[in-house]
Amino acid sequence: GRGPSSSPSPSRPCPEPEQVEFAPFAARYALTPRETEVLGYLVRGRTLPYIADALFVTTGTVKTHTVHIYRKLQVNSRQELLDLFEASA
Repeated sequence: GRGPSSSPSPSRPCPEPEQVEFAPFAARYALTPRETEVLGYLVRGRTLPYIADALFVTTGTVKTHTVHIYRKLQVNSRQELLDLFEASA
């Protein structure tokens, strides 16, 4: 990703764009910070192994987070997740 044009203050780290972008949606559905991270990757079309590698966890852990996200959002597939996310934007 691209860094900001100006350096963030060392006392207050600049949040990742993904976290900022997904925060209101995640808050609406009471997602945990880790579920919000996984959501960001899912919405961007990343595979479970890719997400696992990026977050330094197993694919099984990512699958568990995904199940929790789907349950909280009351969706049954990634497409339903994308449709819900896009409708809320």
